[in-house]
Amino acid sequence: MTVGFWYEEAQRAMRAATAAVTRRRAGTAGEINGLVGARSDLYHQLARLTELLVGGRPAAEVPDRAAAGLVLGRHGQSLTRFYVGLRAAAVMDERLPPAPEVSAGAARSLRRAADAIGVMGDIIAGHVPPGGRPGTPEGIAIRAGGGVQGGLGDIARLAVDAVRLDSRLPAWLDRGGPLAQTYRPVAEAARWTSGSQLGAVAKELIAAAKTQPNLRELDIARSPQHPAPAVNTVDAAIAAVRAARTWLWLHPDQVTGAHLQVGTQLGLAVHVIRTDGSLAMIGGWRQAAIAAAELRAAPAAGPGQDAAAELGEALRWTRSLLNPGAQGRMPPRVREATRLGSEMLLMAATLHRGLRTAMQRRNLFVRGDAVLERPAGSLVYRATPRWRPATVADDLVRDLSRALWQIIGSDAEGDPASMVAHVLARPPRPRAVSPAAAESRSPKPDVLPDDRACPGPRQGEGRQPNSAGAETLAAVSGSEAVEEGGEPLSGEILID
Repeated sequence: MTVGFWYEEAQRAMRAATAAVTRRRAGTAGEINGLVGARSDLYHQLARLTELLVGGRPAAEVPDRAAAGLVLGRHGQSLTRFYVGLRAAAVMDERLPPAPEVSAGAARSLRRAADAIGVMGDIIAGHVPPGGRPGTPEGIAIRAGGGVQGGLGDIARLAVDAVRLDSRLPAWLDRGGPLAQTYRPVAEAARWTSGSQLGAVAKELIAAAKTQPNLRELDIARSPQHPAPAVNTVDAAIAAVRAARTWLWLHPDQVTGAHLQVGTQLGLAVHVIRTDGSLAMIGGWRQAAIAAAELRAAPAAGPGQDAAAELGEALRWTRSLLNPGAQGRMPPRVREATRLGSEMLLMAATLHRGLRTAMQRRNLFVRGDAVLERPAGSLVYRATPRWRPATVADDLVRDLSRALWQIIGSDAEGDPASMVAHVLARPPRPRAVSPAAAESRSPKPDVLPDDRACPGPRQGEGRQPNSAGAETLAAVSGSEAVEEGGEPLSGEILID
């Protein structure tokens, strides 16, 4: 299930919790303890999500509520103020009465919301692990800024719902008698959050993310299965492509000719549907499919064979959409192909990366010069084809590399980091560079960007305020990206 699914689940749960505390007052000490614990966990999970998206803590130290109030009252640096507010709101008074937590009513709904936000964080952490390099194309795109601003906007919307809940908590806790006095620190914490500028800062981030792409379609792909599940819907096709693509990205040394062939054929089929059946295409998927079809390699084995089978199932289903009998339903099928087409951009990046590794391992072969041989007892010579290891100078390799690069980087605007981010989403606001630096980072057709092309920004780096007062994550330079060894391929860019 995607980030968007759990985002909607968290929203529903928080609205249910808000409605529950509005309808009636608190019941027992156990119910209050359960809600207080869930509330603290919810703010902690929102802060964790923020850290994952921006690649570190926006603020090194989290002050107490008094100091946090001063930080929230400043102007500009919306991301830092937002993070400080979340951390301050998550602080829980440990002097609660020793009553067991009861998960019922509002406490149960708020716990469900905190758990849903936690799952959102787990999905994102699968692509951008804390303290490590991104392990997927989506992770590299996120580290380059793709979808980050939109993701922060979604976190801010959840924070607004949490602040709205806090505004109702004091009345919910006001039961009179000893419980009201016992839980006064809880009511004061809720009053501080609802009376602070946290909600206003969150709305600044929401406004800044209004037109930005988000990460709601992000998911953790499953591993390729054996046998490959049948594909009969666009959702099943997307799941199959994601499973194969993620495995191939994590194991580029296992990319073979079979993956290049079926992957490019799938991309071509999707492109034909999206262009309403027009075959008048130059370059791109058509050129890639033609070049890949002429390559040979050792057959895939194990999970690599399963990945090829998953792509084969997706290809079979996509080709069924080209059936003449399906023309009457072309509009919905075009919409389905459009959804699958966004996945194929990442597939092109994966195949482009795997092509270089296959060349380094000498795992691709091209047809060499034919040899004339005369069978025994025959007067006729026969031309016997010979296969030799492919090199970067071969036309087929160059054509395939150029075609995949055309699919990936045709709108990269000269920035290697934005090229990777463009596959998932455009970076909100790329970092300005000097003319000399821009010239040194201009595309050069020599070296393929690999999975280390976009390291995450260190704490306090890669962010800059915009006109709305919100910070955006800038595109990260690829200064640590050059892969050791290997010959340059045509149609690639240099990250230096």
